[in-house]
Amino acid sequence: MTRIALFSLLVVTSSILAVSLAHGDATVQAEVERRIAVTENKTIFTLFCLLNVGGYDEENDPTGMHPVRVRVRQRLASEVPPSVAKRIRDYYRQHKESSTQQYSVVAISTSGPPDFRFGAEWQETKKDASFGSLEDLPTLLRELYAAAPIEQIYASVQPDYQTYIEAYRAAIVREVSKVMAYCRTSTLGEVAGAKVQRAIVIPNLLDSFDNAFGFVLSDTLNSVEGPHRIIGFTPHEFVHGITSSISYNPQYKTLQEPARPLYDLAKTIPDVGDIESLQNFLDENLVRAISLKYLDDGESVRSQHLRDRMTQEYRSGYVLERFFYDQLADYEKSGLPLAAYYQTMLKRLDVRHELERWKQEGKLTSK
Repeated sequence: MTRIALFSLLVVTSSILAVSLAHGDATVQAEVERRIAVTENKTIFTLFCLLNVGGYDEENDPTGMHPVRVRVRQRLASEVPPSVAKRIRDYYRQHKESSTQQYSVVAISTSGPPDFRFGAEWQETKKDASFGSLEDLPTLLRELYAAAPIEQIYASVQPDYQTYIEAYRAAIVREVSKVMAYCRTSTLGEVAGAKVQRAIVIPNLLDSFDNAFGFVLSDTLNSVEGPHRIIGFTPHEFVHGITSSISYNPQYKTLQEPARPLYDLAKTIPDVGDIESLQNFLDENLVRAISLKYLDDGESVRSQHLRDRMTQEYRSGYVLERFFYDQLADYEKSGLPLAAYYQTMLKRLDVRHELERWKQEGKLTSK
């Protein structure tokens, strides 16, 4: 049976690592480099050519799309036959509820160009209606690939991809190694319940800036990531890979329960978005705190900048992020692994104090 675990936001790739920190950062870095591939992918390139032709115009950067995306869209506009472009636009409109993540799962389930044939696991994957509704996507991918000079278009931008990938690979290795050491974790082998053996990061310059999502197919974690203005790596979702086994551990339910009033408060704040459960709420706040605190090297200006960023997130509705951020200072001194220190933080939580503090300092809004 194929298990598909879906992720949104930023990279979760390094959650597959199983390494020992006993031999220092060099060993961690070597293991990160061995376990994670950062690579081009013509299947994703062809898919996002199709989506851009179809009407996918999402862009987070107010200054405009990545230059590679602009150039590719211009060529597609002039070189995709009108009849093919119309079929693609019609298809995209008919499937307007499908996400780029769902499109990507279906595309990666194929053999890729030029045939785009489904593998054996598709029979299980398509049982999920969100993927099964796109079962005819490979036919359209084959048609686009045959009708337009996709290989030529790709060759014209391949140097841009290769330059970007080299810089991105270095950023991933650097930041994953740092945050792994910060959390003092020794084994990670599960992502949202799905056992994985390898991770593939696929930079996607045809998507919006800062868009990213991941999914597990079989034993492989695929992370498809839009470009960044400044090439870097924020390990937010990777930290989830460390903390989820802690936050969702049933043994902590009793200690977590007193935080429910804060969870109920957070659910009334539009900026926070959907919160699935108390455990999800606690995990998100802890992850946000770690994703900033691990960067604090003690230099006063940098420390203040990170704290200001944390405070901004806190005031927007992550009502426990400040608590966890402050607790991490003592965690750093403890020498304990994060998993061992988690219950200490929960035991120190003064819910009434945190409610009052946020009402005074936060942006208290209600639905």
